[in-house]
Amino acid sequence: MTTEQTAISIAHLDVGYSTKKIISNLNLSIKKGKITALIGPNGCGKSTLLKTISRLLTPSAGAIHIAGDIDVLKSSSKEIARRLALLPQITQSPEGITVKTLVAFGRAPYLNQFGMLKDDDHRQIELAMRQAGITELADNYIDQLSGGQLQRVWIALILAQDTDILLLDEPTTYLDISHQYELLNLLEELNLAGKTIVIVMHDLNQACRYADELIIMQRGEIVNIGTPQQVFTEKMLRDVFNFEAIVINDPEANTPMSIARGRKNSKSRAA
Repeated sequence: MTTEQTAISIAHLDVGYSTKKIISNLNLSIKKGKITALIGPNGCGKSTLLKTISRLLTPSAGAIHIAGDIDVLKSSSKEIARRLALLPQITQSPEGITVKTLVAFGRAPYLNQFGMLKDDDHRQIELAMRQAGITELADNYIDQLSGGQLQRVWIALILAQDTDILLLDEPTTYLDISHQYELLNLLEELNLAGKTIVIVMHDLNQACRYADELIIMQRGEIVNIGTPQQVFTEKMLRDVFNFEAIVINDPEANTPMSIARGRKNSKSRAA
């Protein structure tokens, strides 16, 4: 893969907590301008990988580069924050501030030493709130919001950061089904506009529908990479997720989807 085609390159990465190693000797190239979904069972290292790319965690070994030649581990925090944005799985919301104030934090990498917002910053904030569908909530206080509304505010914050790469760890958490697809459609639109998106997903059918490429992880290692049509198989579901399912074609999206195999004594059969 050429440099121009690669958004993030990772070589020989080791990451752990205390004495427990989570990721060992991981090598990976994430394609530029694509939606890449990280899937795998709980505890396999998906969130750890995102946190390490965004420097929330420091690896014990290895290298991470973005845009071909920018060394993530050696560059300044401000430079990296202008290149990639992370929405973690767990966020802590400050109390007593409005939605617009929180979204404005996304402009921090661009502020001067006096911390003053410029006209371009205000435009990016307004655009981000509009894209996330929260414009009408701008003057509401954070502690007045539902879980789903708050999640959309955090989406707006990383959009205000205006980076080429978005990293999202289970962003549909707390969203009802309609808002899940609304968010995923938004990410698809952002991708079509040129953003590279890396997303941890637990809904495998949604991952197949929206991702250009799946990275399948198990026990801190990558076990397969490819398009959903290439790697999303009944054998993979059995081996990686211990899940017995039938893989069929999604009639709406023309992508693979899984249906759990039923029990012989299921309620439907008993009826």
